[in-house]
Amino acid sequence: MKKIKIDFVSDVVCPWCAIGLESLQTALNSLPGQVGAQITFQPFELNPAMPAGGQDIGEHLTQKYGSTPEQQAQIRATIRQRG
Repeated sequence: MKKIKIDFVSDVVCPWCAIGLESLQTALNSLPGQVGAQITFQPFELNPAMPAGGQDIGEHLTQKYGSTPEQQAQIRATIRQRG
């Protein structure tokens, strides 16, 4: 069995990080007896400048990515579908 070490760097509030972790676990589970993974979780804050009280999500996504409300709706639909 091949042994590998994986550092999983993520922000706990990032939906894509949760989806990525689930995808990683699914991939590893599809290789029984072939790969043994030691996963180490490394925290990472995607937005250290976020105010303590938070920010409206639409406003935040527009500022950070320049996305429109329509694009944001499509991204949320994709997250729901993948999640």
